[in-house]
Amino acid sequence: MNTDEVRKIFEQNNQKFTKQRELIFNVLKSSSEKHLTPEQLFSIVHQDHKQVGIATIYRTLNIFEELGIVNKQEFTDSINTYDLISQDDEHHDHLICKNCGKIVEEKILDNNDLSKLLKDKYNVQLDYYSLRIYGFCSECKEDIRSKNENAK
Repeated sequence: MNTDEVRKIFEQNNQKFTKQRELIFNVLKSSSEKHLTPEQLFSIVHQDHKQVGIATIYRTLNIFEELGIVNKQEFTDSINTYDLISQDDEHHDHLICKNCGKIVEEKILDNNDLSKLLKDKYNVQLDYYSLRIYGFCSECKEDIRSKNENAK
């Protein structure tokens, strides 16, 4: 999704695509971190644009979510993160480390297989799903193993 596409979404929904909203969109788009909290987003934006407040970040993220520009996710500790929805991206699932919070995005289930299963078994048409798998990443698993061995 590019700036022109987002501007068009705003126009189609009788919303203004302000300079602040464009700035927030561009930060989300260019961030190396795919899942940003509002506070992380504020910190990045505020470095160069002191006039943009945290309330503007929250309001803009809510509008972006309503317009289908971002996904709002809650992975751990009731902290919401946001990532841009891309028309080109295929569905992906999330593997979340319970220790360090690292998020790995990977396609775990095939949408066509899941859709067929739901249709055949439950007569339900798949619209959207979100799969989150919680466990321990390899680094944390090793740290936990080392701590357990040292405690003996």
